Amino acid sequence: MPSSPRPAIAIVGAGPRGVSLLERLGANLPADAQLDVHLVDDTQVGAGRIWRTDQPRELCMNTLADAVTLFTDDAASIAGPVRPGPTLYEWCQLARDAALHDAAEIVARIPAAHVAAFRRVSVRAGLVDDYRGELRDQRPESHPSRSLYGEYIAWCLAHARTALPSGVVVHEHVGRVRSTRRVAEREVLDLGDTEIVADAVVAATGWLARAVTAEERRILGAVGGHPDLVWVRPDSPADQTLDAVPDRATVIVRGLGMGFFDAMALLTVERGGAFVADPAAPAGLRYVPSGREPVLHVTSRRGVPFRAKTQYGSLPPRAPMHHLRGVDWTVVPRPIDFDARVWPLILRDAFADYHVTLARVKPGSVELDAALAAIRSAPLAADGAATRARIDALADAVVPFVADPADRLDLAGAIFPGEGETWPSPAAFDAWVARFVADDLAEGARGADSALKAALWSIASARGMVSRIGAFGGFDAESRASGFRTLMTVGGMVGSGPPAFRSRQLLALMAAGLVRFIGPAGAVDIADGAFHASSPPVAGSGVSATVLVDAWMHAHDLSQTADPLVRSLAAAGRVRPFAAPSRLEGDVDTGGFDVEPATGRIVHADGEVDAAFHVAGIPLDETMHDAIISPMPRTDPTMLRETDRVARSLIAAVDAARTRSAS
Repeated sequence: MPSSPRPAIAIVGAGPRGVSLLERLGANLPADAQLDVHLVDDTQVGAGRIWRTDQPRELCMNTLADAVTLFTDDAASIAGPVRPGPTLYEWCQLARDAALHDAAEIVARIPAAHVAAFRRVSVRAGLVDDYRGELRDQRPESHPSRSLYGEYIAWCLAHARTALPSGVVVHEHVGRVRSTRRVAEREVLDLGDTEIVADAVVAATGWLARAVTAEERRILGAVGGHPDLVWVRPDSPADQTLDAVPDRATVIVRGLGMGFFDAMALLTVERGGAFVADPAAPAGLRYVPSGREPVLHVTSRRGVPFRAKTQYGSLPPRAPMHHLRGVDWTVVPRPIDFDARVWPLILRDAFADYHVTLARVKPGSVELDAALAAIRSAPLAADGAATRARIDALADAVVPFVADPADRLDLAGAIFPGEGETWPSPAAFDAWVARFVADDLAEGARGADSALKAALWSIASARGMVSRIGAFGGFDAESRASGFRTLMTVGGMVGSGPPAFRSRQLLALMAAGLVRFIGPAGAVDIADGAFHASSPPVAGSGVSATVLVDAWMHAHDLSQTADPLVRSLAAAGRVRPFAAPSRLEGDVDTGGFDVEPATGRIVHADGEVDAAFHVAGIPLDETMHDAIISPMPRTDPTMLRETDRVARSLIAAVDAARTRSAS
């Protein structure tokens, strides 16, 4: 077994979170530190699998360019030092100006500390030439290509390395950790062709592979028995086998979130088609096919695509959330009944933001003071009553103060589109979806002047604050399964949807007959050598195809993981699922890891906290919440608070190991 007298830390996963952990190690280590740091990634060190730099440029981020950073700022509530640096947008424009000298006005507005950080490390040679068009067209509210974000992460890694104490040596490994074991109070990571010995480890692995489900075994059995069947399994779009979809095939697609829009792009423009401006076409775009495109028949639980991002012409505004922020949640006893205590405040905020915006853009349309008073005082059942009942109560409370029925907020219809409706034919449902998408684009184009989007943005924005309130068992298991889950799914649909240009492309593809909608809750069966899908609310919606694309990613479930490293920890009894407190007897296991909140160290099956092994990031989403969202500047983001405290714990674990070995 290879060993070293020098202390060592291993970071498994070298995407954005792994790079941030290295940066936080450098910020928190003493200047005289003597340490080896091993960075391990199975795809690309300094980008990771999701953001690797060789993926198609057509795949873009769902986050805005100036709303992405891997650097801390003075809004961060961290114990370690703040070390500022450029946002993704600032970095792009600084790189552009350094090479082309054509962005001086933009650079002049970038904080001096960010410029200074940029100038410490050169960008990759050829970067600006490779991304010249994207850099020149970029605005703060642009959606960068995922590969460009990968380039930023790689530069952040180079920057973090230069900021380390001189006695710290970084070793990069491209490979997958197969297992880990404790030997002589050190961690031994097996990569197959080599082993890494470390005093402290953090798994920052991002999305973990999940074991095959019962339904997937059924699909695999059918595919194995019928060579003509093609199944594209759930995964990141860049890793899905979409090349296996035959040209001009009929395809059933499950999922209408960002995975769908990515698959839509890869199966159309990446196959040679093109969108061209056409004022007479839906949303001003017309699709010119290459002839290779499949026809996509799409379904999801709701049956409609996520709503497009609002076009503010800038970064999104900060949602007021006066009711939700009006409570000192630090003194509210845990666990909190989300349905009784939190949901009513979120709904009141949505109604308040709608009417404040309506009064501003349409003076005289609402008696604002009276409406806000009614929103504050409207009785809302505190016994876990259905969301729709509470929405109806708020809607009824403000009716006397909004004269024109057309100006009244139908929040239930906005967040549960099509619920309870039926359609006489697939054509009728397609037309209804097209109107839904077109109306949503029209509202989004109004930006800050859309009262409806203000209400929806309030709900979407509540997810961040609510996640902090509910972290590590802040909400009971019953409300996690009801109101909290509803907030996260609704918030995703109304606030984490595609860029507006993707929705315009969708309308063009619908007009070209290349995307059709099956309807809500389309169940997929397999019979007679084909996949079959239909939607109960849509008469005649049945579709048969030889191709099924699952355009989504599995949620994490510790008990169902296929990741070999995690399985080795489980086999040794070193991990257990986080259990949410219940109002009933006992607690309820979740799919997330149980970790010590202050450090990220894993908790063993017997309740003991591990001495050296940590977990950070996405596999903690069911435990910590808000573990998926990229860090946004000046928001005290969850990820940077996490990487700082985990980095400090890694350092403490190394110090403790050295003390034990010396005694």
